[in-house]
Order: sequence, then C-alpha cells, then structure tokens
Amino acid sequence: LASLGMMSAGIAHELNTPLAVIKGTVEEMRERGGALAPERVALLTRVVSRLERLGDSLLDFARIRPPARAEAPLRPIVEEAWTLVQLDRGARGVAFRNAVGESAVVFADADRLTQVLVNIIRNAVDALETLEEGVGVVEVSAVDVAVEGRRWVSITVRDDGPGIDPGVLGRLFEPFASTRMDSTGTGLGLAVAEGIVREHGGVIVARNRSGAAGDGSGQNGTGGSDTRGAEFEILLPKPEPGGVEQS
Repeated sequence: LASLGMMSAGIAHELNTPLAVIKGTVEEMRERGGALAPERVALLTRVVSRLERLGDSLLDFARIRPPARAEAPLRPIVEEAWTLVQLDRGARGVAFRNAVGESAVVFADADRLTQVLVNIIRNAVDALETLEEGVGVVEVSAVDVAVEGRRWVSITVRDDGPGIDPGVLGRLFEPFASTRMDSTGTGLGLAVAEGIVREHGGVIVARNRSGAAGDGSGQNGTGGSDTRGAEFEILLPKPEPGGVEQS
C-alpha cells in the first residue's frame, strides 16, 4: 500500500506541470478569442505529447522499459525545462541563465531529462521565492569531464538562494524528504529525478555552495563569501567512440 501510495503521488506530481501549461494556454485562448501565437501552439503540442508518454509509462509499469536514449542537443532541453517551470510557478523575481553551450550534446531520453531539470529548477525557484529582497538567479551549465577513465557530461544547476537544510541534505533524494509539504510540493520531485538519472546510468548529487545557510562558511551568503545557495550536479555517461556506450 505504501508503494502504491508513492506511485500515485508521483504520477500526480509529474502530471501537475503539463496540466498547468494546458490550463494556462486554454485561459489565454479564451482571453484572445481562440487565437494563439505559433510558439504557444508548438509548446501545447509538446506538452500533450509528454502527457501521452506519461500514460504509456503507466501501461508499461508491469514491464519496466529502459529510457529511449539518443544524442540530443542539451541547450534546447534546458530552455524547455525553464519554460515549463515558468508556466507552472510564474517564477517572478527569478532570473534564469542558460549557460549551456550550443554544441553541448547528451546521450539521453530528452523527455525524461527535461523532467529531471524541471524538478530541480522548480525546487530552486521555490527556494528563491523565500528571499525577502532582491532577484534570485538560477543558472544551468554543462561541461564534458573524465572520471576514472570514463567520459561524462556534467550538468550543474545552481542558485543563490538560502541553501539546503543540512538536516535534509543527506536524505534529499528519498521520497517525501521535502520540508515543504504544502500545496506546491509532494516531496517526490527529487526522488523522481534521481530515479531517472539512475536509469540512464548516471549520478546526481546535491551540495550547498560556499556561504549557503547549510554550509557554515558565511552568514546568509555574506561576510567573507560572495556565493551562496544550492548546487545540483548531474553526471550522464557519454557513448564511447563508435556509438557504443559503456555499461
């Protein structure tokens, strides 16, 4: 029963963002008498397709299907994730920087990676909205790295918010570890993200930046440090030359 409850809450959590996009688009259509800009129509089409894929994943629940990985440009995936977060959360008072280069490529299921980034960026936006003044910043960057003889893409999502409570940091990717159990969170977003990254053979880690509240090296990001906030790093394996990925 506990597993069924977690699965049900996870489904509801992942449906919320695309449904919020559809609801906002329908309201926009009503205000404009049915007319929509072409880019909004394209976004609506992508979101509906995402809902269809979520439905397919439920049908495949009894037979776990591996992610459909292929080479995909990373920068558009990051932009799509930010667009979805904006439509879901509003993200007022938050500046977003996509520092991913045009040539950055990942070997991943683009739709599931978008889901991962939505969950992480959404958490950052929620944290930044607790700040009393100023404009918070969320930045996504990516570099190729080599670790223990393997090639990886390192994707980093960082913010300059209050940081992660050190009491939660060690179990951050466990279901219901969220300290924000209200109408805006189910406590499953990061658990879902970690599961998707693991399906890709990757790793996700979270840490506080220097000067963050949970870091202990500054006071609210001031006093000897000019950085604060949280940082999530996603490591995804790159296929070996010739298109064969290491297992």
